[in-house]
Amino acid sequence: MISSETFHVVTTELVVGAFSVAGLCFSLCLLVHLGILKQPTWASALDHVAHFTLAFGLAATPFAILSGLSSAPGEGLNSPILVNKMLLSMTGFGFALGCLISRWRLGKRVWGSKKSISLHGASGLAACGMMLLTASAGGTFSRGESLLDVFHLPYEQVLLFPLLISLISLLLGVTMLVIGWKRMSEISSIH
Repeated sequence: MISSETFHVVTTELVVGAFSVAGLCFSLCLLVHLGILKQPTWASALDHVAHFTLAFGLAATPFAILSGLSSAPGEGLNSPILVNKMLLSMTGFGFALGCLISRWRLGKRVWGSKKSISLHGASGLAACGMMLLTASAGGTFSRGESLLDVFHLPYEQVLLFPLLISLISLLLGVTMLVIGWKRMSEISSIH
């Protein structure tokens, strides 16, 4: 039987690898679609690889989170770093899910205008960035160092909101989700 610590290392490497490849492909997609990188024949392949690796990383994320919680010393979320890891990974998960849903619902039209190119590329890159920050926090927790130590990120501080601000944020998030879903439905019914 494999230990939860070993399983966490394996799933974490899958998530980090997938999101790293997705981030690279989203960056190149942005450069191609904005005309900075003059390789239009790469657009389709980069689009497919970016979204496939994002989906793969998204599928592996719950396994990394659950194995991380079961392998953490103590009662689970007893460290500010672990709380930050949970917040960062859930934020990255949300960005990735939104990016994949918009690509699924709109198809190649997400690369149709400068506004949608920028928004879609930024959400894909934000998902990748959040997951890489999560991995950096994990390195800080387990080894006391990470690749991003040069930036002196405050992993030991947890940003906790009062209940009212949390409820307002939740309401705003759900409202934006509903509005976005309705707009995507309107756009897909027009075409």
